[in-house]
Amino acid sequence: MQETLPEKVLLTFVQNLLENNRIPARLVSPSCEDFTWLDYGLRSDILQDYRPDVIQKFLNDLKENTICHLKDTFQCSYSILRIPDSDLMLFCGPVLFEEMRPSRLNDIAAKIQLPQELYTALQSYYLRLASFSSPAVYYCIFLTLGDSLYGENQYATVFQDLNDMDKWLESYSHQYRNAGDSMMNIEMIEMRYALEAQLLDTVFSGNETKAMALVSKLSSVTLPRRLPDELRDYKDYTITFNTLFRKKAEEAGVHPIHIDLCSNQHVQQIEQITSKEQCYTVWPRIVLDYCRLIRKHTLKNYSLLTQKVITYINSDLTADLSLKAMSDWLNVNASYLSTLFKKEVGIPLTDFVNRQRIDRAKKLLIVTELPTKTIAQQCGIPDIYYFSRLFKRRTGVTPKYYRENAAREHDPHKYNDVDFN
Repeated sequence: MQETLPEKVLLTFVQNLLENNRIPARLVSPSCEDFTWLDYGLRSDILQDYRPDVIQKFLNDLKENTICHLKDTFQCSYSILRIPDSDLMLFCGPVLFEEMRPSRLNDIAAKIQLPQELYTALQSYYLRLASFSSPAVYYCIFLTLGDSLYGENQYATVFQDLNDMDKWLESYSHQYRNAGDSMMNIEMIEMRYALEAQLLDTVFSGNETKAMALVSKLSSVTLPRRLPDELRDYKDYTITFNTLFRKKAEEAGVHPIHIDLCSNQHVQQIEQITSKEQCYTVWPRIVLDYCRLIRKHTLKNYSLLTQKVITYINSDLTADLSLKAMSDWLNVNASYLSTLFKKEVGIPLTDFVNRQRIDRAKKLLIVTELPTKTIAQQCGIPDIYYFSRLFKRRTGVTPKYYRENAAREHDPHKYNDVDFN
């Protein structure tokens, strides 16, 4: 491996930290032919359903500069990422984020129609697994590792459930216990409100690492019991969180069109939750999404006119985005709009539009198999020859070459201007 010393030291530290908490952390080549170790032989020995071809395909499809957190039907979580400048991948897990109680084990066994004679083997499997009580702390470890390996904000974090969200199993119910001392209740409420205020301010600034640390602290605070249904309490609290973050994003200058899309996705996720423990895993995702939403789409430093222009451009790259069309739409002088936009953004309007279109094309070339001509049309450049020239002028390579060499290190053209996309 070609890591610098700090990266290598941090990688070793993360491995030791996880393994000291009984969470396996292995550096493995993706060309490995035997993956039975990945789940302690669960699928190969107990279920007799070992599918190395499925695992291999997933690894081949895993993008560069991506940290992927998986959760399978057995409620086991795994984290996988590629090591830069190396042919190795880091595999972490399996780990449980909630205790595997007998009722939950019975539900899982029933769901997969496990034969009675294999029940003891499945029970023994769960006894081998580590239980990590704070998902936020766990995810924060990988945020720190990602910042070191790839660079801050230069990588993607992906959460993927390998079972249907609407079929998540209902967890064992815990009875809420009120603190007997009234002064203790006051202190807990004050602590929770203080943590919430800090978290909102941190999300507003887009600081992922600090926000995840605060989520971890908040997860350890007991919430007041308002309703007989504890799950409904936690879901309502999570919905309130989502609403507060939504307002923070609006305060940060993010256009409602982006906020609404993010918020609606979270509401759907919240309603699919079936246990209090699942709320603890959803909170970090919501916080992470809003941090990135604000960093990606904040326009608070621009005039209202420029905000409208940028939002309109990002909402539909196939529209007529010429200076004349934009000035007519806003009912302002074209010369004034051009001068204002360049003064505030730093580049002419036409250059900004072209940059957004090419950046969109780069993403489509990597994540889809669409023909280049179709991608050009979806980016608002119907002339394939003009698109190819524009693409090469911005990236230094042709669209075909970029697709075939999609890794970050193969993109020779670097920019110092602000990335709005």
